Amino acid sequence: MTNNANLIKDNAMIAVAFAALNAFMLGGMSLSAKWLGDYFGAIEVTFWRNLASLILLGAWFLFIRNKEFFKTTRPWAHVFRSSIGTIGIALGMYTVSVLSLAETTVLLFTSPLFTVLLSVIFLKEKVGAFRMTAVIIGFIGVAITALPGILDGNTIFPILGLAAGIGWGFCSGSVDAVLRWIGTTENTYTTVFYFLLFGTIACGLYWPFSANDIDFTQQNDAVVILGIIALLGFTGTSALLAKTQSYRLGEASLVAPIMYTMLIWSVAFDYLFWERTPTWNVVLGAVIIVAANLFIMYREQKKKSKIITSEAMQG
Repeated sequence: MTNNANLIKDNAMIAVAFAALNAFMLGGMSLSAKWLGDYFGAIEVTFWRNLASLILLGAWFLFIRNKEFFKTTRPWAHVFRSSIGTIGIALGMYTVSVLSLAETTVLLFTSPLFTVLLSVIFLKEKVGAFRMTAVIIGFIGVAITALPGILDGNTIFPILGLAAGIGWGFCSGSVDAVLRWIGTTENTYTTVFYFLLFGTIACGLYWPFSANDIDFTQQNDAVVILGIIALLGFTGTSALLAKTQSYRLGEASLVAPIMYTMLIWSVAFDYLFWERTPTWNVVLGAVIIVAANLFIMYREQKKKSKIITSEAMQG
Protein backbone atom coordinates (compact mmCIF):
# COMPACT_ATOMS: atom_id res chain seq x y z
CA MET A 1 0.00 0.00 0.00
CA THR A 2 2.85 2.36 0.88
CA ASN A 3 4.59 1.76 -2.45
CA ASN A 4 1.34 2.35 -4.34
CA ALA A 5 0.71 5.55 -2.41
CA ASN A 6 4.23 6.79 -3.16
CA LEU A 7 3.80 5.92 -6.85
CA ILE A 8 0.53 7.86 -7.03
CA LYS A 9 2.19 10.81 -5.29
CA ASP A 10 5.18 10.72 -7.64
CA ASN A 11 2.91 10.53 -10.69
CA ALA A 12 0.90 13.48 -9.39
CA MET A 13 4.05 15.59 -9.00
CA ILE A 14 5.22 14.66 -12.50
CA ALA A 15 1.76 15.46 -13.87
CA VAL A 16 1.87 18.91 -12.28
CA ALA A 17 5.36 19.46 -13.74
CA PHE A 18 4.13 18.56 -17.23
CA ALA A 19 1.08 20.81 -16.77
CA ALA A 20 3.36 23.70 -15.79
CA LEU A 21 5.55 22.99 -18.83
CA ASN A 22 2.42 23.04 -21.01
CA ALA A 23 1.46 26.48 -19.68
CA PHE A 24 4.98 27.82 -20.26
CA MET A 25 5.12 26.45 -23.80
CA LEU A 26 1.70 27.92 -24.61
CA GLY A 27 2.97 31.28 -23.41
CA GLY A 28 6.02 30.82 -25.62
CA MET A 29 3.80 29.90 -28.56
CA SER A 30 1.79 33.11 -28.12
CA LEU A 31 5.03 35.09 -27.92
CA SER A 32 6.33 33.48 -31.12
CA ALA A 33 3.02 34.14 -32.88
CA LYS A 34 3.13 37.81 -31.87
CA TRP A 35 6.67 38.14 -33.25
CA LEU A 36 5.69 36.37 -36.47
CA GLY A 37 2.69 38.71 -36.74
CA ASP A 38 5.17 41.49 -37.61
CA TYR A 39 5.83 39.68 -40.90
CA PHE A 40 2.61 37.83 -41.76
CA GLY A 41 -1.16 38.08 -41.38
CA ALA A 42 -3.21 35.89 -39.05
CA ILE A 43 -4.00 33.16 -41.60
CA GLU A 44 -0.37 32.96 -42.71
CA VAL A 45 0.82 32.72 -39.10
CA THR A 46 -1.73 29.94 -38.57
CA PHE A 47 -0.31 28.15 -41.62
CA TRP A 48 3.26 28.31 -40.30
CA ARG A 49 2.12 27.27 -36.84
CA ASN A 50 0.32 24.21 -38.20
CA LEU A 51 3.02 23.26 -40.71
CA ALA A 52 5.87 23.47 -38.19
CA SER A 53 3.93 21.47 -35.61
CA LEU A 54 2.83 18.93 -38.25
CA ILE A 55 6.43 18.32 -39.32
CA LEU A 56 7.61 17.85 -35.73
CA LEU A 57 4.67 15.62 -34.79
CA GLY A 58 5.04 13.57 -37.97
CA ALA A 59 8.76 13.12 -37.28
CA TRP A 60 7.91 11.94 -33.76
CA PHE A 61 5.38 9.43 -35.15
CA LEU A 62 8.04 8.05 -37.48
CA PHE A 63 10.57 7.90 -34.65
CA ILE A 64 8.31 5.81 -32.41
CA ARG A 65 7.22 3.79 -35.49
CA ASN A 66 3.57 3.76 -34.61
CA LYS A 67 1.40 3.90 -37.73
CA GLU A 68 -1.80 3.45 -35.73
CA PHE A 69 -1.98 7.20 -35.16
CA PHE A 70 -2.68 7.73 -38.86
CA LYS A 71 -5.70 5.42 -38.90
CA THR A 72 -9.26 6.69 -38.42
CA THR A 73 -12.78 5.48 -39.08
CA ARG A 74 -14.36 8.93 -38.68
CA PRO A 75 -12.79 11.27 -41.27
CA TRP A 76 -15.73 13.68 -41.40
CA ALA A 77 -15.68 14.07 -37.63
CA HIS A 78 -12.04 15.14 -37.94
CA VAL A 79 -12.95 17.61 -40.70
CA PHE A 80 -15.61 19.13 -38.44
CA ARG A 81 -13.30 19.37 -35.43
CA SER A 82 -10.42 20.68 -37.56
CA SER A 83 -12.56 23.37 -39.20
CA ILE A 84 -13.56 24.81 -35.84
CA GLY A 85 -10.03 24.53 -34.48
CA THR A 86 -8.40 26.19 -37.49
CA ILE A 87 -10.81 29.12 -37.39
CA GLY A 88 -10.12 29.47 -33.68
CA ILE A 89 -6.35 29.47 -34.13
CA ALA A 90 -6.60 32.10 -36.89
CA LEU A 91 -8.70 34.30 -34.60
CA GLY A 92 -6.15 33.76 -31.84
CA MET A 93 -3.27 34.72 -34.12
CA TYR A 94 -5.08 37.94 -35.02
CA THR A 95 -5.87 38.68 -31.38
CA VAL A 96 -2.28 38.26 -30.26
CA SER A 97 -1.15 40.64 -33.02
CA VAL A 98 -3.32 43.55 -31.83
CA LEU A 99 -3.61 42.98 -28.08
CA SER A 100 -1.07 42.28 -25.37
CA LEU A 101 -0.23 38.67 -24.51
CA ALA A 102 -1.92 39.08 -21.12
CA GLU A 103 -5.15 40.40 -22.65
CA THR A 104 -5.15 37.63 -25.26
CA THR A 105 -4.61 34.97 -22.59
CA VAL A 106 -7.45 36.30 -20.43
CA LEU A 107 -9.84 36.13 -23.39
CA LEU A 108 -8.71 32.58 -24.16
CA PHE A 109 -9.69 31.64 -20.61
CA THR A 110 -13.34 32.08 -21.65
CA SER A 111 -13.07 28.68 -23.34
CA PRO A 112 -14.43 26.63 -20.37
CA LEU A 113 -17.37 29.02 -20.08
CA PHE A 114 -18.36 28.34 -23.69
CA THR A 115 -17.79 24.61 -23.20
CA VAL A 116 -20.45 24.55 -20.48
CA LEU A 117 -22.97 26.38 -22.66
CA LEU A 118 -22.27 24.26 -25.74
CA SER A 119 -22.44 21.03 -23.74
CA VAL A 120 -25.97 21.99 -22.70
CA ILE A 121 -27.04 22.81 -26.26
CA PHE A 122 -25.39 20.02 -28.24
CA LEU A 123 -24.56 17.26 -25.75
CA LYS A 124 -27.73 17.73 -23.71
CA GLU A 125 -25.74 17.79 -20.47
CA LYS A 126 -27.53 19.05 -17.38
CA VAL A 127 -26.00 22.15 -15.81
CA GLY A 128 -27.20 23.29 -12.42
CA ALA A 129 -27.85 26.82 -11.20
CA PHE A 130 -24.42 27.08 -9.53
CA ARG A 131 -22.44 26.34 -12.69
CA MET A 132 -24.66 28.55 -14.83
CA THR A 133 -24.20 31.40 -12.35
CA ALA A 134 -20.45 30.88 -12.55
CA VAL A 135 -20.64 31.15 -16.35
CA ILE A 136 -22.50 34.46 -16.07
CA ILE A 137 -19.98 35.79 -13.56
CA GLY A 138 -17.17 34.70 -15.88
CA PHE A 139 -18.61 36.77 -18.73
CA ILE A 140 -18.92 39.72 -16.36
CA GLY A 141 -15.15 39.33 -15.96
CA VAL A 142 -14.84 39.52 -19.75
CA ALA A 143 -16.85 42.76 -19.76
CA ILE A 144 -14.55 44.24 -17.12
CA THR A 145 -11.50 43.22 -19.14
CA ALA A 146 -12.91 44.83 -22.29
CA LEU A 147 -14.33 48.02 -20.77
CA PRO A 148 -11.50 50.44 -21.67
CA GLY A 149 -11.37 49.09 -25.26
CA ILE A 150 -15.11 49.66 -25.66
CA LEU A 151 -14.90 53.21 -24.26
CA ASP A 152 -11.85 54.12 -26.36
CA GLY A 153 -13.13 55.92 -29.45
CA ASN A 154 -9.69 56.65 -30.90
CA THR A 155 -9.03 53.24 -32.41
CA ILE A 156 -11.11 50.27 -33.47
CA PHE A 157 -8.37 47.67 -33.04
CA PRO A 158 -9.03 46.93 -29.34
CA ILE A 159 -12.68 46.22 -30.19
CA LEU A 160 -11.75 43.96 -33.10
CA GLY A 161 -9.16 42.28 -30.90
CA LEU A 162 -11.82 41.75 -28.23
CA ALA A 163 -14.20 40.19 -30.75
CA ALA A 164 -11.47 37.95 -32.18
CA GLY A 165 -10.31 36.94 -28.70
CA ILE A 166 -13.81 35.99 -27.60
CA GLY A 167 -14.23 34.16 -30.91
CA TRP A 168 -11.04 32.23 -30.14
CA GLY A 169 -12.41 31.31 -26.73
CA PHE A 170 -15.70 30.25 -28.32
CA CYS A 171 -13.95 28.06 -30.91
CA SER A 172 -11.69 26.57 -28.25
CA GLY A 173 -14.71 25.80 -26.08
CA SER A 174 -16.46 24.31 -29.11
CA VAL A 175 -13.45 22.08 -29.77
CA ASP A 176 -13.51 20.88 -26.15
CA ALA A 177 -17.18 19.99 -26.50
CA VAL A 178 -16.55 18.22 -29.83
CA LEU A 179 -13.62 16.29 -28.33
CA ARG A 180 -15.97 14.83 -25.72
CA TRP A 181 -17.87 13.36 -28.66
CA ILE A 182 -15.04 12.34 -30.97
CA GLY A 183 -12.78 11.25 -28.13
CA THR A 184 -14.97 8.23 -27.43
CA THR A 185 -13.48 6.45 -30.46
CA GLU A 186 -10.44 8.41 -31.64
CA ASN A 187 -6.92 8.54 -30.22
CA THR A 188 -5.73 11.97 -29.04
CA TYR A 189 -2.70 11.96 -31.32
CA THR A 190 -4.82 10.94 -34.31
CA THR A 191 -7.15 13.87 -33.69
CA VAL A 192 -4.27 16.33 -33.35
CA PHE A 193 -2.50 15.00 -36.45
CA TYR A 194 -5.54 15.47 -38.70
CA PHE A 195 -6.24 18.86 -37.15
CA LEU A 196 -2.75 20.04 -38.07
CA LEU A 197 -2.95 18.46 -41.52
CA PHE A 198 -6.32 20.08 -42.27
CA GLY A 199 -5.19 23.45 -40.92
CA THR A 200 -2.01 23.41 -43.00
CA ILE A 201 -3.89 22.60 -46.21
CA ALA A 202 -6.77 25.02 -45.55
CA CYS A 203 -4.51 27.95 -44.70
CA GLY A 204 -2.15 27.02 -47.53
CA LEU A 205 -4.99 27.61 -50.01
CA TYR A 206 -4.98 31.25 -48.88
CA TRP A 207 -1.41 31.92 -50.00
CA PRO A 208 -2.31 32.92 -53.61
CA PHE A 209 -4.42 35.73 -52.13
CA SER A 210 -1.83 36.79 -49.55
CA ALA A 211 -0.81 40.44 -49.60
CA ASN A 212 2.58 40.06 -47.85
CA ASP A 213 5.60 41.22 -49.84
CA ILE A 214 8.41 39.68 -47.80
CA ASP A 215 11.62 39.17 -49.75
CA PHE A 216 12.98 35.79 -48.65
CA THR A 217 16.15 36.45 -50.63
CA GLN A 218 17.21 38.85 -47.89
CA GLN A 219 19.24 36.52 -45.70
CA ASN A 220 18.79 38.37 -42.41
CA ASP A 221 14.99 38.45 -42.72
CA ALA A 222 14.87 34.81 -43.81
CA VAL A 223 16.97 33.65 -40.84
CA VAL A 224 14.88 35.59 -38.33
CA ILE A 225 11.56 34.41 -39.81
CA LEU A 226 12.63 30.77 -40.03
CA GLY A 227 13.91 30.97 -36.44
CA ILE A 228 10.57 32.30 -35.20
CA ILE A 229 8.66 29.65 -37.20
CA ALA A 230 10.86 26.92 -35.70
CA LEU A 231 10.24 28.31 -32.20
CA LEU A 232 6.50 28.48 -32.92
CA GLY A 233 6.43 24.84 -34.01
CA PHE A 234 8.61 23.68 -31.12
CA THR A 235 6.57 25.43 -28.42
CA GLY A 236 3.25 24.35 -29.97
CA THR A 237 4.25 20.69 -30.26
CA SER A 238 5.90 20.65 -26.84
CA ALA A 239 2.74 22.09 -25.29
CA LEU A 240 0.70 19.35 -26.94
CA LEU A 241 2.93 16.55 -25.69
CA ALA A 242 3.25 18.05 -22.20
CA LYS A 243 -0.53 18.42 -21.91
CA THR A 244 -1.06 14.84 -23.04
CA GLN A 245 1.42 13.54 -20.47
CA SER A 246 -0.04 15.64 -17.66
CA TYR A 247 -3.55 14.26 -18.23
CA ARG A 248 -2.19 10.74 -18.58
CA LEU A 249 -0.44 10.87 -15.21
CA GLY A 250 -2.81 13.02 -13.16
CA GLU A 251 -6.47 13.77 -12.62
CA ALA A 252 -8.01 16.66 -14.54
CA SER A 253 -8.89 18.38 -11.26
CA LEU A 254 -5.17 18.39 -10.41
CA VAL A 255 -3.58 19.46 -13.69
CA ALA A 256 -6.23 21.74 -15.26
CA PRO A 257 -5.80 24.65 -12.78
CA ILE A 258 -2.07 24.75 -13.59
CA MET A 259 -3.06 25.98 -17.05
CA TYR A 260 -3.77 29.39 -15.55
CA THR A 261 -0.07 29.92 -14.83
CA MET A 262 0.11 30.73 -18.55
CA LEU A 263 -1.07 34.20 -17.55
CA ILE A 264 2.07 34.66 -15.43
CA TRP A 265 4.29 33.93 -18.42
CA SER A 266 2.20 36.17 -20.66
CA VAL A 267 2.56 39.09 -18.23
CA ALA A 268 6.31 38.40 -17.92
CA PHE A 269 6.81 38.33 -21.70
CA ASP A 270 4.79 41.53 -22.12
CA TYR A 271 7.06 43.29 -19.64
CA LEU A 272 10.36 41.84 -20.85
CA PHE A 273 9.87 42.51 -24.56
CA TRP A 274 7.45 45.46 -24.67
CA GLU A 275 7.73 46.95 -21.16
CA ARG A 276 3.97 46.61 -20.87
CA THR A 277 2.14 45.79 -17.66
CA PRO A 278 -1.53 44.71 -17.40
CA THR A 279 -4.06 47.37 -16.47
CA TRP A 280 -6.28 47.07 -13.42
CA ASN A 281 -9.27 45.90 -15.44
CA VAL A 282 -7.29 43.08 -17.08
CA VAL A 283 -6.09 41.86 -13.67
CA LEU A 284 -9.57 42.06 -12.13
CA GLY A 285 -11.18 40.43 -15.17
CA ALA A 286 -8.61 37.63 -15.08
CA VAL A 287 -9.26 36.95 -11.40
CA ILE A 288 -13.03 36.77 -11.97
CA ILE A 289 -12.78 34.54 -15.06
CA VAL A 290 -10.28 32.14 -13.48
CA ALA A 291 -12.31 31.96 -10.27
CA ALA A 292 -15.45 31.18 -12.28
CA ASN A 293 -13.64 28.46 -14.22
CA LEU A 294 -12.23 26.88 -11.06
CA PHE A 295 -15.68 26.86 -9.47
CA ILE A 296 -17.15 25.19 -12.58
CA MET A 297 -14.39 22.58 -12.39
CA TYR A 298 -15.10 22.02 -8.70
CA ARG A 299 -18.82 21.50 -9.36
CA GLU A 300 -18.10 19.09 -12.23
CA GLN A 301 -15.76 17.02 -10.05
CA LYS A 302 -18.33 17.00 -7.24
CA LYS A 303 -20.99 15.81 -9.70
CA LYS A 304 -18.71 13.01 -10.97
CA SER A 305 -17.96 11.93 -7.39
CA LYS A 306 -21.68 11.64 -6.65
CA ILE A 307 -22.24 9.54 -9.78
CA ILE A 308 -19.34 7.22 -8.92
CA THR A 309 -20.57 6.85 -5.31
CA SER A 310 -24.11 6.15 -6.51
CA GLU A 311 -22.94 3.49 -8.97
CA ALA A 312 -20.75 1.90 -6.30
CA MET A 313 -23.69 1.67 -3.90
CA GLN A 314 -25.91 0.17 -6.59
CA GLY A 315 -23.24 -2.36 -7.51
